[in-house]
Parts: sequence; structure tokens; C-alpha cells
Amino acid sequence: MSSMPKIIGDFMEMAFAGKISKVSVMTIETPSPNIKIINFKGTFPHVKFKLGQAIVIRINDTNYRNYTPSKWNSENGTFEVIFHIHNNGPGSAFINNLKPNDQITVGMPRGFKIFNKEAKYHFFFGDETCISVFISMKDEINRTENNYLGILELDELSTDIPKKLGLNVDIVPKSIRKAESAIKSLQNLDPEIWNLWKNGYFYLMGNAKSIQAFRKALREKGVSNKNIHTQPYWAEGKVGL
Repeated sequence: MSSMPKIIGDFMEMAFAGKISKVSVMTIETPSPNIKIINFKGTFPHVKFKLGQAIVIRINDTNYRNYTPSKWNSENGTFEVIFHIHNNGPGSAFINNLKPNDQITVGMPRGFKIFNKEAKYHFFFGDETCISVFISMKDEINRTENNYLGILELDELSTDIPKKLGLNVDIVPKSIRKAESAIKSLQNLDPEIWNLWKNGYFYLMGNAKSIQAFRKALREKGVSNKNIHTQPYWAEGKVGL
């Protein structure tokens, strides 16, 4: 009976063989105690990656976790993920223990396209779990000479990480009342800046309750539902959201 979980995991890999790849860890950077930037190498020349799509990583015999790459190159078979190590689950433990040349099992990118390439003004809201996807969007926004703003709720260990990675956003502390500090920052935006961004596209990601509170604030400021994309990555008391 003890081998049953592994059998189930192996069966899932066989069932989805065309959408699963073995990749190796190339490099690992640790810019802060709770952030790891890991580059991987594999072979997946036909994958058509879209910004914001997630991969799934097998972390043990039965568990998988979703992560969003910050960089992807199908031709070279490389991708990068910026991981938040929160130290309270099997996913964080697995990622934290990875070493160069380790081989892992990864499900290829999936999910709908979330990046609105038609928008001229983009706005990010989230936390540590969103840095990877916001970095990927930032690179595309800069490439197309469009504009972005953002507000991230970060803990003390992570406040300088966005700047180190070239992501120019406002950093606010986490608060007991979800998104309270971020909403205050939103309310304090210069009116001329808000007039440009209020008809832009808003990406709200990370904690489910923070997203709900920030979305309500945007709606009260006149932002249309069709201009708001929400993607909860985690919620208190829930595993693997």
C-alpha cells in the first residue's frame, strides 16, 4: 500500500506524457531569504507560451503546485521562475531544497491568456507570490513602450526585491485589514495619473481576500469590470489554491 501514491503520480505522468517534461535546474539565486530565482533547462520546442500562463511542478508522489514563469524560451528550452518561499508547506520545502543539476517533472504552460496587449496602461496589484508574473508582464510592457504602475503588499524581507529585479512599483506593508495600505496608496494617486490609468487594464493577483478588497476600491473609483483581471493564488486556510 505504501507505493500506491507513487503509482498514482506515475500514472498521471504517463496519461499526460505529451504535456509533461523533465527539466534540470540550471542556476539558483537567492536575493532574499524568502525569494528564490531558479532557471530551468529542458526540451519543449513546440510550446507556445502566453504571458501569465502557469506551469505545474510535481513536488512529491501525489502533490503538484502551480507557478508562473517570469521568462520562457521554447526554442532554447529554458524558463525562469521567481519563487516565494513561505516555509509553511510542501511546495516551499521542495523548492527550497532544489540544487543545480537536480531534475524535476514539470507540466507545460496552460491557462488562458491574461495579458491585455491592446492596453496602453497596465496596473499591477499583489504580493510576493505575484512577482514572477509581474516581471514577465513588465518586460513585455517595456518592449512595446507602453506604461505600467503597481502596488505590492510585501513583508519586510521582500521590500527591496522588485527594485532589484527592475520592477518599479509602490511597496506598502501588509495590514490586518486586507489591502488597506494598498487602497490608501491607490486613493493618494495624483489625479492626473489616475485620469490616464482609470481606463487601463488592472491585474489583481495573490491573496483572495486582498484581491476582493482592492477590486471593490477600483469599482468605487469607476473602473469597469471588463478592465479588471483577478487571479487568486492563495487564501488563508486553503492549500494549493
